[in-house]
Amino acid sequence: MAAKNKSYYIKSGIGIAIMVFFGYIPPLGAITPMGMHVLGIYIGLLYLWSVVDVIWPSFMGLFMLGLRGYATISDLIVSGWGNATNVYIVLICIFSYFVTKSGVSDILVNKIISRKFAKGKPWMISFLFLAAAYTVGAVVSMTPACLIVWAIFTKYIGDLGYKKSESYPVLMIVGIALAGLMGFSLFPFRPPASILMGMAQEAGVAVPFVSFVTTSFLIGFGSLIIYLLICKYVVRPNITLLSKEYSFDEADKMTTYQKQILLLTVILIILFIIQSAFGTTAIGSFLSKFGTSGIVLAMLTIMIFIRTKNGEPFVDIIDATRFGVVWPVFYLLTIGMTIGVALSDNALGIGQTLAMALDPIFGREGGPVLFAAMTVFFTIFTTNFMYNHTAAMIVYNVAILYCGKLNINPALLVCLIGVSSNASIIFPSANPIAAVMHGMKDWVTAKDIYKYSIPLAIAVWIVASLAWITVGNIMF
Repeated sequence: MAAKNKSYYIKSGIGIAIMVFFGYIPPLGAITPMGMHVLGIYIGLLYLWSVVDVIWPSFMGLFMLGLRGYATISDLIVSGWGNATNVYIVLICIFSYFVTKSGVSDILVNKIISRKFAKGKPWMISFLFLAAAYTVGAVVSMTPACLIVWAIFTKYIGDLGYKKSESYPVLMIVGIALAGLMGFSLFPFRPPASILMGMAQEAGVAVPFVSFVTTSFLIGFGSLIIYLLICKYVVRPNITLLSKEYSFDEADKMTTYQKQILLLTVILIILFIIQSAFGTTAIGSFLSKFGTSGIVLAMLTIMIFIRTKNGEPFVDIIDATRFGVVWPVFYLLTIGMTIGVALSDNALGIGQTLAMALDPIFGREGGPVLFAAMTVFFTIFTTNFMYNHTAAMIVYNVAILYCGKLNINPALLVCLIGVSSNASIIFPSANPIAAVMHGMKDWVTAKDIYKYSIPLAIAVWIVASLAWITVGNIMF
């Protein structure tokens, strides 16, 4: 047996053993025997998701919950595969794929970085690169945001004469990664915030769209501004080469199709805003009947119905379903949402036991301020070691236990954890963007990345914690 396969089966066996046997440990605290089985399945899932795979462990977790008697397997399949959040994730992925494939991203990036007012101003040019990544991350997705901006930036600094591991290129490559990720976090209809929003909605908590976007923007864009200021006044990289005359490629004009796709994207965002912020108006009340999934489905229905002048479909839904949907996330949620509800089930005693264990930290002198700082810290810490969706759900399931006691709006928890969980820029295992960044060997080494990504993650932690205890309490 190949060494790789041997390691795979050993790790798989460990995870399965945790799922099967953990429940036989004598109950801890207020946890019931069934609660111990559920907790064991959850711990086994976390282990398998982190070191083995996402898909088959999710299936096994669902079967194990059923075999332990928590619910019937058929009911678990319905609640896991058919919940509103899973449906929404599939629909928004399909819509995002159409935007990405249209090529709108390239044009947006070129339009932003080729602004004439930035010529001869090194830090303004640097700001525009980060702004371009943030904008495309928000409008399209984090992957095209980072890949396209990185490609243009590395060509730019290469033409100017910068070399590998010089401080300015490294600073900007790391900054662009965070900019794309923070842009992707701007709206609550993007995972992992959308996952947490679904969990909150199932508990009867509404997440205000405008409040989320405002707070997310202040955290994400605010972190980028602070990062640039630190670069300029503390790190002080060599920017003399940036004074050279340089002409970026003139942005191509958008095709009619690209304009139509961009318009539909703007309309979708506006509809989400109206539904959330103006729910008491006639149109807001009407849109509330659709829900977020229904609004996306309505947009997709129109896009699929439309035909081009040549009689061709405006979009290819089959292609988007095949290549646009992040199926591993979907499969993770088939059990992730269900077991998240189980962990907070008072009848199992898991929540009460965790609350008692953490009470010395959050329940006494520290109060809401310490709770905010520690919640954001654990989110950023865990998201750099595992898939951000998993990290977000872990922290949320624990933190939600304290919202009532500390008088914290769970919607604020959704926002802060959702945004912070995308600050996964340190290790290559954190997310695909971090992995690609570590692979840019022509420009950076792992040591270079750690040197600047760790302080940047700390900056996000500070900004997010301050936003929580100031603006967050006002907006939510």
